[in-house]
Amino acid sequence: MKDRNDVIVKKMQHCGKCGEVFSDNFERCPKCGSHDFVGYTVTNPVARLPMEAILRVMAHLMWILGTAICVAFLWSTDSEDADHNMLLMYMGFTALCVSIFISVTLFALGEMLKRIIRIQRRLRAMFDDQQGHGG
Repeated sequence: MKDRNDVIVKKMQHCGKCGEVFSDNFERCPKCGSHDFVGYTVTNPVARLPMEAILRVMAHLMWILGTAICVAFLWSTDSEDADHNMLLMYMGFTALCVSIFISVTLFALGEMLKRIIRIQRRLRAMFDDQQGHGG
């Protein structure tokens, strides 16, 4: 189900007489010819992107990448030099820890963004409800 605020992509005018919605390129309503405009509705087209889903996907890819790097470093520990093998193990586990930290950060940002958007929608609905009741 689409939210009505996510549908409008550019600046639009609302006719005060017939209620027609049209582009701001027109000087008058194309349906009834009125010059009486109720107002503008502006939305950012970037806001339509599901950023919380993008952050969640990036977080998953980050820990998968860190796991792959860790396995690649551990796979390379077949040298006869014990110090070289220990260095590769430390690098592998460090890459894994860093990727997990970045992944958790991205998951947290996605969750915070989802909650912020939910709060904004509730505030907008409350504001629209107050405007509708004349208060």
